[in-house]
Amino acid sequence: MSTPPTLHTVDNEAVREWLSASGDLGELARSIGRGTPGGAYLDEALGVPLHLRFVVTRLAAAGELAQDGGEATLASLPFYSLCKGLFLPLSGMAPERVAFHFGVASPPPLDVAGREALLVKFLVTDLGLSLAQKLGCILGDPFRGRPSGFQREAVMRLVSSLSLTSRRAVVDRLAVAGDVAVLLAETRPRTPREELPPLTAAEVLETLRFLPDEKRTIRYDVLRSLLERMSRLEAFFLAKLLLRKAGFGYDYQGTLLARALASRFGAVEAEIEHAIALTDVFHVASVLEKEGAAGLRRIQLQPLVAIRPALAGGTTDEIARFPVWVERKYDGIRLMLHKSTDARGGVLSGAYTRTRGDWLELVRGLPESIRALPCRDAIVDGELYGTVIDPAGDGPRPATVYDVHAFLQGDRGTPVALRYAAFDLLFLDGQDLTQRPLTERRRLLTNLVGPIAGWPLPVPIALSDGQLAASQADVNRLYNHFRAQGHEGVIAKDPAGTYRLNERDPTWLKRKPEITLDLVLLGAVFAVTSKERVGTFGSYVIGGRNADGGYDELGDVAGVDRARDADIQAEILREGLLTGRRIERRGVSGTSSGVELRPHIVVTVKFEGIARDLGTGKLALRSPTLAYIRSDKSPSETDGMKAIEDLYLKQRVG
Repeated sequence: MSTPPTLHTVDNEAVREWLSASGDLGELARSIGRGTPGGAYLDEALGVPLHLRFVVTRLAAAGELAQDGGEATLASLPFYSLCKGLFLPLSGMAPERVAFHFGVASPPPLDVAGREALLVKFLVTDLGLSLAQKLGCILGDPFRGRPSGFQREAVMRLVSSLSLTSRRAVVDRLAVAGDVAVLLAETRPRTPREELPPLTAAEVLETLRFLPDEKRTIRYDVLRSLLERMSRLEAFFLAKLLLRKAGFGYDYQGTLLARALASRFGAVEAEIEHAIALTDVFHVASVLEKEGAAGLRRIQLQPLVAIRPALAGGTTDEIARFPVWVERKYDGIRLMLHKSTDARGGVLSGAYTRTRGDWLELVRGLPESIRALPCRDAIVDGELYGTVIDPAGDGPRPATVYDVHAFLQGDRGTPVALRYAAFDLLFLDGQDLTQRPLTERRRLLTNLVGPIAGWPLPVPIALSDGQLAASQADVNRLYNHFRAQGHEGVIAKDPAGTYRLNERDPTWLKRKPEITLDLVLLGAVFAVTSKERVGTFGSYVIGGRNADGGYDELGDVAGVDRARDADIQAEILREGLLTGRRIERRGVSGTSSGVELRPHIVVTVKFEGIARDLGTGKLALRSPTLAYIRSDKSPSETDGMKAIEDLYLKQRVG
């Protein structure tokens, strides 16, 4: 008589042991038959968190799981170690602030040499992270150049759900903390939870990489799953990564990244830097990994590939030699016009801003104007500007950049007759011109734009006005000439200079007028940039004293660095200047939130002129920057609106 077979029952504990022993993450995305394990089963029965199931299924769908079963795909140093060893030193946080928020001891902020040494060490050390993941850490961009889809409001909503408080309570707390990343950190314990496996850096970075493609509900569920295993320090830098504000300013340091990549791959630093300017660092790193230095030859300047333009690097006081080419500085929006024609005559065009956004569809008639360029392919650098008809009857005047932007955004209350001034030519009919001297580029630009300069195009295209200056006196003469016409000022350029993509060119020198006023801070707007030196508040609302003893707003002063921002914050807390009321400020990049301040802090503000809103009649300063804090003055001693009105009238009548 035969022995009946033993029936072996597989329970959840057996599955957990098998999954742990196999190390095959791909099993989370597979099942018998056509289905896959359900989320509830994986989470509740097997203890597999939602974010891990999410990232593994996305990696499997993309064919990116490691061939050995997948465990190596997410194996790396812990995310906590990444935050403490890289993000925290590069953030420049003061040790006392680190101890207060995270309960962690940290050394003083690194100097420039120390930061670069840490960066190079991070890039060359094997930490289980790919080159793309490391660059994402350095640039604060785990999304690798794609839009993240996360704004401060999204993080505030996440804070509200985790702390079980209302949005109003979160906003009120934000007014005190000043940083939404601090609010998210406050929802977590100070130290990692020992009963849970630590998150790996690759686990977090890969999860974030796939999030932008998901629905909002899935995003929040996945983020809550991550945060369940995070400490305060980890949650703080998770928020910075979500908002793309953990880049420490390296997105503007192509030379440093090129030097590090050149050292790793044995390539020429200048070639890498040029390739980064033409595409982006993630693409260049991918090419180097797959093809080596030889692959860089395929990265070439071509139409319809957005690039960052050259920028002025100083003032005309720094001109080292003459003659120089001096051209009018237009108060408008920098646009790079692209035209591309295929073998059958099909034409495509683009109009890219300094940050590579394509504004072609925002400018009515611009595609037709670009098509009129007498060439097959071209990349033209220039400025979109215009004129405004003043309803007061004073005749046309040059539009400000604010007028142009408002008109493009649909504010038809300020009609602007748009024009385009072409001042440089980077590419023409298959030829990269960036390494040719300005004199030759200008000659080719004249031949290109000259024939259509008088055509009745929807957006007229013409050459920028300018002349050669043989001396500083000539520069002054041309500056006064253009200022008398109501324009911003002048740009002086070396006639023999090449075009420096994605750089501030030390031979491009500008001159604009600057006036100063002593004004009062009426509000503080939270920073939304990833620039390294910006503090908690990216800008401040400034105001002038009116006849009733109150203060009228005159716009926002931006460009406040960390040091001055810290001084202002200390004064705000010391004097109790927060009124408790929130403010919303509209800007070029959208609406930003902030806090109202009791008038107390006096600052000296430099600006280039005064504009009047044609709809409201209110005055506003053009391009104001904070010069210094006037601790020796009280609000009653600041400049009044009557004096500012007089300045405006003087400006109008010359």
